[in-house]
Amino acid sequence: MDICEKYLDDARKALKGSMFSKPNPVEAVRSFEGAAQCFENYKNFERAAQCYMETANLIIRMDPLKGAEMLEKAAICTEKVGGSASEYYLKAADIYKNHAIAKYRTNPDQGLQLLQRAAEGFEKGGDRQTAIQCYEVGAEASVKRKDYLNAVHFYGTAGQSFERNKEYKKAVKYYHKVAKLWEIQKVPENVAENYWRMATCLAALEEHEYASQFFVNAAEKYEEAQETYKSMKSYEKASKTLESVQKFVEAAEYYSKAAEIIKSLKNMEKFEELYSKASECYTNAGNTQKAVKIRLLLAETFADDPYRSSSHFQSAIHFAEDNPQLKVDLLKRQGEILVQVRDYSRAGQSYKEAAELLKTLGESPSDCYRRAGNAYVEFAKGMLKVKNQSKAKEGFENASLCFEKAGMPEEVERVHQQMKPKQGKREKQVLDELTRLKEDFEKGMLPGNYYQQIKEGYQELLRRLRR
Repeated sequence: MDICEKYLDDARKALKGSMFSKPNPVEAVRSFEGAAQCFENYKNFERAAQCYMETANLIIRMDPLKGAEMLEKAAICTEKVGGSASEYYLKAADIYKNHAIAKYRTNPDQGLQLLQRAAEGFEKGGDRQTAIQCYEVGAEASVKRKDYLNAVHFYGTAGQSFERNKEYKKAVKYYHKVAKLWEIQKVPENVAENYWRMATCLAALEEHEYASQFFVNAAEKYEEAQETYKSMKSYEKASKTLESVQKFVEAAEYYSKAAEIIKSLKNMEKFEELYSKASECYTNAGNTQKAVKIRLLLAETFADDPYRSSSHFQSAIHFAEDNPQLKVDLLKRQGEILVQVRDYSRAGQSYKEAAELLKTLGESPSDCYRRAGNAYVEFAKGMLKVKNQSKAKEGFENASLCFEKAGMPEEVERVHQQMKPKQGKREKQVLDELTRLKEDFEKGMLPGNYYQQIKEGYQELLRRLRR
């Protein structure tokens, strides 16, 4: 760091002058600033801060704005070593503020820039009240000049300051001003962004209904800006906010809107999640019909995925517990879909449950029992193809029982006939064994007592098979 010390030595010499030259403050300023930058580069921030302060003290009368800049740099270096920099920030901010007012008369743009720096300095120095005044003055002056971009910046920064300090009501006020200015400029995405900020602040104040309305406003503006995903998120946020205060119908409506929007982006998992939430909200609101309608829509949407489709049908059926007639209709529709995807066992169960429910309602269950029987027959046939005899038998037995309850004796007999071939084949095997056994006995290959004993065993097996 010898070079840094050389800068300092040069600065001191320039201040003292010599026998042959006068003190040279300009050269001293240049050398002190060089020393400050040198120390800063070597990360000796304490010495750097001292040198920046020396520079500021020397130049502040000649060039106040340059002095303010040096004070800011001294503040930054002081913060890096854990010191208090408030005094430096506030001094710099005062300079910027005073010059901003004077400068605005001749050069409004530069005046507003200085006012912005003043506001930032006051805030960093801990004088938020003066900082806010600067933001307001800057915003109002910008609006008068129809310089809406600058006005947005001033109001927006003020809003963020209040939000950081959890003064949410004031933050909402400034974000609303920003939203209006973006509305004038017809930039819907930025309007939406500030509506979202307002909603977030209102939610923090537990003003949930107001918050939800601004989330909806944000969603509509995002739609206008063709920001589809952000629109969906805003509707979802509105729904969650309303749900938290048990406004279930409104929450369901916005969940539904969000679902339709995300569907356009082909995100079917999110679509399913949002519509499921809408269904739950309608259920909580006591609107079973709408809850069921949504679940049926989901069941049809995911018809090519039997598990997902069936789960939505099950939810719909669960929601319809207090409406037996609706439950019957749902069970029948579930049966139809399960037949289409060849899930015959569960289809049979659905039709059978519908039939039993119809009996309790005093209505004819015959058609549902018939459909259940047909489904169980198809299930049994499928099991025969994969040689699962026990499951096939179970399917035929269920089919027989359902056809019997449907009052269809011909179908019962047909099922029995379908069950017989397997038993007939076994009977034939036993009869063939008896024939071979007799031949072996007649040839003298099998003693009489053994022949009789084995013969009786096969005959008993045959009797049981025929039963």
